[in-house]
Amino acid sequence: MLFNSLAFFALLLPTVALYWSLPWQKGRLWLLLAASLFFYGYHHWPSVFLLLSTIGFNFIAGRIQQRRQSWPLLWAVVGANLSLLFWFKYAAFIATNVNAALALVGVSLDVPVPPVFLPLGISFFTFQVVAYQIDVHRREIEAEPSLLRFAVFKCFFPQLIAGPIVRAKALLPQLRDVIRFDAAGFHQGLWLLLAGLALKIGVADVLAQFADEAFRAPGTLTTIGAWTGLYAYAFQLYADFWGYSTMAVGLAALFGLELPLNFDTPYAATSLQDFWRRWHITLSVWFRDHVYIPLGGNRHRPGLNLVLTMMLAGLWHGAGWPFVVWGLGHGLWLALERRIPSLPFFTDNRAGRFLRLVLVFHGVCLLWVLFRAPTLAAAGEYFARLLSPPFNSSKVPSALASWLVVFALAQQSVAWTLVDRRFVKLPLKAQWALASVAIYLILAYAGAKVDFIYFNF
Repeated sequence: MLFNSLAFFALLLPTVALYWSLPWQKGRLWLLLAASLFFYGYHHWPSVFLLLSTIGFNFIAGRIQQRRQSWPLLWAVVGANLSLLFWFKYAAFIATNVNAALALVGVSLDVPVPPVFLPLGISFFTFQVVAYQIDVHRREIEAEPSLLRFAVFKCFFPQLIAGPIVRAKALLPQLRDVIRFDAAGFHQGLWLLLAGLALKIGVADVLAQFADEAFRAPGTLTTIGAWTGLYAYAFQLYADFWGYSTMAVGLAALFGLELPLNFDTPYAATSLQDFWRRWHITLSVWFRDHVYIPLGGNRHRPGLNLVLTMMLAGLWHGAGWPFVVWGLGHGLWLALERRIPSLPFFTDNRAGRFLRLVLVFHGVCLLWVLFRAPTLAAAGEYFARLLSPPFNSSKVPSALASWLVVFALAQQSVAWTLVDRRFVKLPLKAQWALASVAIYLILAYAGAKVDFIYFNF
């Protein structure tokens, strides 16, 4: 069930109406749990049993950890959670590569390759419960005593599939008391939902047509055509994930709940470290707290720790060598930034900051090739079209060029309205103008139903 589908809104609207009509918190929690399980099961109903099993296991494990603080117990619980992710997401990848390695040395043994099936959102909800178990072990939070509240925390549908990765201390306290209806918050939530939907349908899905065409047959592209396709994908991914993250926060606001900011105009970053403070913020924090710092953080071999952390982050995004190399590229770049924090010609003035912004943006775009290409060979072919002479010219599609210009001009002003309830503080005419543009984009380009990119992770 996609956020940009009629089926989703057929679920959402009566759920919101019934939610605010219920006077007691337990009834609201049961409603949210039922809606979340229906939302998840709509895609593949047998996966609901996996989700419920994960909820039950982690609820009991958290309660045991509350009574007995033990490193072996924590490792066992975390290992059990990660084993599910390992099996569904990486077992086939590892078996295939082991077979390939054995074939290279002349060994005919074939390791069975399990069928590939990836339960929706498993990477996100696994990381969420791993963080919960670690927080309980560290005594940063107490284990949740209510199975109902824990279940809602675990599978609250606005953030279940693609984040943000919500920490227990941020969401669980909000579920304990009856929430009073806040008209301004509800109003802001409607705007966030509308703006996110417009970004997805009116920008990301339009740019997807150009990006898909470019990456489908890179060998046929001219140099300018390859750069055009890459820019299309860079802004498609940007608008797609920004749209989802905005909708998630807006959906939670409709229920009087607050989710953390997960996206903060990352293409305005002037360093790669700055980029990762703005892109998928909750995932960056998760890897910082649970991988980078335990490896030694800034205290011991920070460069190597960055490389290892980003390679794991790349593998988290997908079981494939392009993702691993993508993470390696980011890790090496981050390690280099620590060694050379600023170059002499990057003066700290407007021109120097703009130059850094342009270089970071294009460096990130080049790495997006690895993120999008299905194989390393396909990525290499695309790089060849981008960077190798002769630099043939081709006509840039006018529709794509215009969308990129519109998106670039509008992104900062829209982003400004997404936080701190700034939309509802605007004059009414400005609110109507922004809402009208969003509605136009939704209605004009509602034909294509394209999955959110991060739903695949």
